Amino acid sequence: MVEDDDDIRELIGLYLQRESLEPIPFASPVAFLTWLGKQKDPPDLVILDLMLPELSGGDVIKTLRQQPAYDAMPILVCSAKATETDVVLTLGLGADTYIRKPFNPHELVAQVVAMLRREGARRAAPSTHVFTAGELSVDTARHVVMAGGKPVELTPSEYRILAMLVEHKGTVVSREELLRAVGETDAVERVIDVHVANIRRKLGAAARLLHTSRSFGYYVEEEP
Repeated sequence: MVEDDDDIRELIGLYLQRESLEPIPFASPVAFLTWLGKQKDPPDLVILDLMLPELSGGDVIKTLRQQPAYDAMPILVCSAKATETDVVLTLGLGADTYIRKPFNPHELVAQVVAMLRREGARRAAPSTHVFTAGELSVDTARHVVMAGGKPVELTPSEYRILAMLVEHKGTVVSREELLRAVGETDAVERVIDVHVANIRRKLGAAARLLHTSRSFGYYVEEEP
């Protein structure tokens, strides 16, 4: 948990502890990144403010997403920067969820618990089903996405969106359905467009299989 406001950091920590979670608080993003680099295993989730000393929260997200060890680590942003542009740009950097300040601590903790539950279910999934569409494949057991035989590093939200689209290839999936898939039921639908833009960029040539249904949603379709 990276938050430079002492009162907010303490408040979030207390509510997380009530859910038997173990928050590790940091007031400094540099101290957090230094600590993280010494850990054998990454934390299960990061709660991150945007307006921080030394480095911005956006810089922290970019640093994490550039490293394979942390590329899939769930990131929840909690910030007073509350415009739609702030939300869209932050999710575009690789954050998974955005909560605006002032916030209800019960809602924040509920979101954290939901994100951890989804991540735990993903890791424990017994299925070995591999969904394919042309040169795209999604292994839901190992959480591995391949495009043209090469692995693709996606954030948790990006993975869930692409997995849903590949699993339902040939069918248009609405933005509302995709928001539910990533747990962003209160977010604006524009958030999905940002995630999809990031997915396309990471897929390279395979991005041609991902199509837009104007004013409705997205679909994956194999080439003839």
